[in-house]
Amino acid sequence: MRKILFLVILIFLVVSLIRNVGDYYKNTSFYDETKHNLITAKEINKSLGIRKQSNLSDFEIEKNLRNKQSLVRENEYMIIIPSPSPTPTPYIGPTKAPYRQWVSLFFE
Repeated sequence: MRKILFLVILIFLVVSLIRNVGDYYKNTSFYDETKHNLITAKEINKSLGIRKQSNLSDFEIEKNLRNKQSLVRENEYMIIIPSPSPTPTPYIGPTKAPYRQWVSLFFE
């Protein structure tokens, strides 16, 4: 009776250990993935902060306003390049049947 009770408790402990080890590996992979996502988010945040600072400088604000309103500073020249016109497509009319083309080539 004692051996049976000991085996049942031992089986219960082994199953619990196996389940806990599986959960541990699953949680470590989740932790690594979350850590990687955090690092990339911090890099993106840093680059956006630098971009925000450069866009808030007085020179950048003035440049953007001048470009939107097509203004120039003193001693500057504006060059306006026209957009290229689309090339016309050739007209291809309906074609004759091949035997009519041969007839018109030799007999007309």
